[in-house]
Amino acid sequence: MIFISCFQPLCSDDDVSEEDAGAASDTENVVVCQFDKIHRSKNRWKFHLKDGIMNLNGRDYVFQKATGDAEW
Repeated sequence: MIFISCFQPLCSDDDVSEEDAGAASDTENVVVCQFDKIHRSKNRWKFHLKDGIMNLNGRDYVFQKATGDAEW
C-alpha cells in the first residue's frame, strides 16, 4: 500500500514509472486495502484490514473487513 501524506503537495516526483509499476505485478498473491489497526509483538503481527481486493492463486476476492496474523 502506498501512503501519501495529505499535508504535502503532489508533484511529478510522486509518479510511478512504467518500469516500477511492472515490478509490483510480478508477484503471485496481491492484497490492496486500507488498514484499521496493526499490532506487532516480537516477530508476530496481527492486523485488521478494510475495504480491499486481493488476488490469491489466480482468483480475485473483494472484502469489507478482514483480520489476520503473520510471523516473520
